[in-house]
Amino acid sequence: MNSILEKIDESIIMEMTRVAFENDAINLAENTTEIFTPENLIRVAKEAISGGLNGYSIVGGRKSLKSLVVNKIKRETGIDFDPEKEVIITCGASEGFAASMYSLVESENGVVIPEPFYENYLPIVNLSRGKPIFLSLNDPDYSFHFTDLQKLPNFKVFILNNPHNPTGKLFSEEEIKAIGETIIAKDGYLLVDETYKDIIFEDEYISPLKNPDLVDRTILVGSFSVVLSVSGWRVGYVVAKESIIKEIKKVHYYNNICAPTPFQWACENFELSPGYIKGIQDKYRKKRDFLSRTLKKVGFDFRKPEGTYYIFANFEGLWDGTDWGLAKYLLKNKNMAVVPGSAFYFDKEKGKRKVRFSFAQSDILLKEVSNLLSSGIT
Repeated sequence: MNSILEKIDESIIMEMTRVAFENDAINLAENTTEIFTPENLIRVAKEAISGGLNGYSIVGGRKSLKSLVVNKIKRETGIDFDPEKEVIITCGASEGFAASMYSLVESENGVVIPEPFYENYLPIVNLSRGKPIFLSLNDPDYSFHFTDLQKLPNFKVFILNNPHNPTGKLFSEEEIKAIGETIIAKDGYLLVDETYKDIIFEDEYISPLKNPDLVDRTILVGSFSVVLSVSGWRVGYVVAKESIIKEIKKVHYYNNICAPTPFQWACENFELSPGYIKGIQDKYRKKRDFLSRTLKKVGFDFRKPEGTYYIFANFEGLWDGTDWGLAKYLLKNKNMAVVPGSAFYFDKEKGKRKVRFSFAQSDILLKEVSNLLSSGIT
């Protein structure tokens, strides 16, 4: 067996989701974004399947969907990308992220991972045989110390997850600028996971592409799954300059060949308008505010998320045990599954007083969560 796999544990998020299903509990461990899936999007997907669009698409994805991606980026950043040479449609953002990492990183290349981090990142860095370098995001606002950024050793890739999972942080213009300057100074690449870019609530999303010196060094990874509420369809994308994309395309082909053709077609034939995106943001904002009020009343401490649909809550002073202990208590006594905070840290001690809640649930279930927690945690 591959010895690298000895360093890799099974997904804690998937484990908590499995436990939720087995116990018929409310799943606050991951998203259930299908609650907002547009009916006409489902109709178009059915038409694609019944119409015979069930074979392979061309390698790299359907041209019209790739054009949709680059046109949206052009509107948001002013930067042009060639849909034929600088975009790949992938099997979700996860595959796009992994294919990018395997293409960029060689043995012992440094990879900067801001911590806490989405649990997929470290296993993929390990599988690529890169060397993880952790940059602490510090409580209460999950900002990094600029001196820590300056002290980073040489690296090949800097991972930027913005908005940030699990904290919901939206990185500031000053932070994006400092990260960009560091990448240029270290002659590295910026791998941006923009999965939740369209799920933001207050501040503006700052694209690193606004720095012209970063355009040739940046790889954007995004997803249709989140904004269209179709996480099971597995349709994402990678955007970068041609010299980078042509290498990522090789990994993509030999791993997956293509993203599901009928779902590509459905995504390209749905109008992903600014009005639609604002509507989704408004719906999630209401859910965020509702669950935030519930958790604050119970005694959890956290910074209200600026993006994503997660709340990363500290339970110091509320519960004397560990994150796993609280997760087990909530499952047994409150019929809900959450993710222990240590799942998002290399140094597990840093997460032992935190848990992550997802508010991507129906209003009915979120009200049930509120009722279940109203008696407190004892």
